[in-house]
Amino acid sequence: MAEPMLLSSGNPFNTVPEDIWEEIFSHMTIREILEVRTVCRAFYKATRLRQVWFRAIQRDIVGENLSICRQREPLRDLPTEELESLARKTMRLAKNMAAHNPRPTSWVSVRDQLQGPSNVQPSGAEIYITQILLLNGIGGSKWLLCMSAGYKISVWEILADPVSCVPAGRLDNPSPILDVQLNNDPEAESNLAITMQDKGRMQSYRAGIMKLSPLETGKIPAFITLETLERPPGSLIYFKGDLIFFFRRRTRNITVINWRTRAEAIFHMPECEEWPASRAFEIHAGKMGFVTMDHIYVFDFPSDEATLFGSSAPRLPIAVHPLKAAGAPMKVEKATIVPYPPAWQLVVPSPDYGMSVILRRKVSATAHEAFHYIISWNDPVQSDSTTPAPQSDVQIKSFRKAVIGGHYCADVKYARSGRGIVLWQAKRGGKLQEGLSAFDPRRRHHLTGEVVWETEMPWRPFAGIDLPGNVVLSACTAFDTDDGEGRIVVGSSDGRITILDFA
Repeated sequence: MAEPMLLSSGNPFNTVPEDIWEEIFSHMTIREILEVRTVCRAFYKATRLRQVWFRAIQRDIVGENLSICRQREPLRDLPTEELESLARKTMRLAKNMAAHNPRPTSWVSVRDQLQGPSNVQPSGAEIYITQILLLNGIGGSKWLLCMSAGYKISVWEILADPVSCVPAGRLDNPSPILDVQLNNDPEAESNLAITMQDKGRMQSYRAGIMKLSPLETGKIPAFITLETLERPPGSLIYFKGDLIFFFRRRTRNITVINWRTRAEAIFHMPECEEWPASRAFEIHAGKMGFVTMDHIYVFDFPSDEATLFGSSAPRLPIAVHPLKAAGAPMKVEKATIVPYPPAWQLVVPSPDYGMSVILRRKVSATAHEAFHYIISWNDPVQSDSTTPAPQSDVQIKSFRKAVIGGHYCADVKYARSGRGIVLWQAKRGGKLQEGLSAFDPRRRHHLTGEVVWETEMPWRPFAGIDLPGNVVLSACTAFDTDDGEGRIVVGSSDGRITILDFA
């Protein structure tokens, strides 16, 4: 039996062993642990046990599919004080983002400019921000990749408490950069893939597989090209491990290439009335989900490369769902798709695996509609055949929809926790206004704080983010969000970068 906790005499709780306290408090939520610790010294000492916080994080944060805020090391290596700090930050972030009007705790605004002679001023075209991506960093920081006017990628280091941003490096390219994708495998050697136009050759393109190196404290990251693919077979849409995914509208093909071995596999979409346009893409548990303007496609995706590249015949979808409203194709303008784990089983009846899709279409000049679709399957069985299985277990169902009013959803990001961010634009009084809204298709019980899916309730997920008075969003051209870090970064056409911190 474990040793009893030694406190002052006269209190019956003093003789209770530590393992009993751990068992009792392991059934409490993080909120309950913080509340009961004020009852007496014995309870306070019990809430200082490491296993109490470790179990609370596993249940209330990891079990709810929330990203642990600002985690830098494995949980098993962290002391009690850091576990408690992570739990507090994560729950504070979750509470802030679930508020009626989430508000950043700190913010910073900087301007991205070309580094050159002081007598040379960059033109507007040179600092026009076209894409923003957040990349895992080191020592409590994050890397921010900022693409400007299609010709350069600048690297910024984001520091926390309060948030700040300093330039850390850059990549200049003599020809336009077309697409940039971060590697979805954090353990992979390469960090990002880019496609670019060859200088002076309008119809000639290439793809570069690159990494930021060295990622060491105090050193400026440098871009190192690991490999170059000449004439890639389409637009770059996804990057994971050694696999790069390209999509070509004219052929309706998704081509997967291993950049090390140059092996190729093709996935084909036969059911299209016109050339499809890519809207969202994801791979999860042996399935590949692809959203176009008017369809959702699901393919079997083999986990082993021997099967994936074993045949040259195109693979066909195992499930196709046309996106229609009032009998006509939706013409989806924006979409985002993420996997959901078994912990989300309240969404649909007993799925083992699935993906969640948020998409938006324009209804009129003054209104848009948001739709939530669920892709689910009960057995991630992969087929070696290049033809669809006669009976597919994949189900694609419309979960709910909402009218977004007069807001134009310029862009949308959706995290695996279920939280998402919308960048919107709207004309009011003849002027264009821009802002951010948070959404979460779940709600929390007003007493217990437990997450419940709104299966029978009207979906009202959009909550306007309350920006500080001196933060004005205008001419926004790109944004990204990091759910675990609690940050939103917005870029504009004049090179301005605004970072909002909610943790």
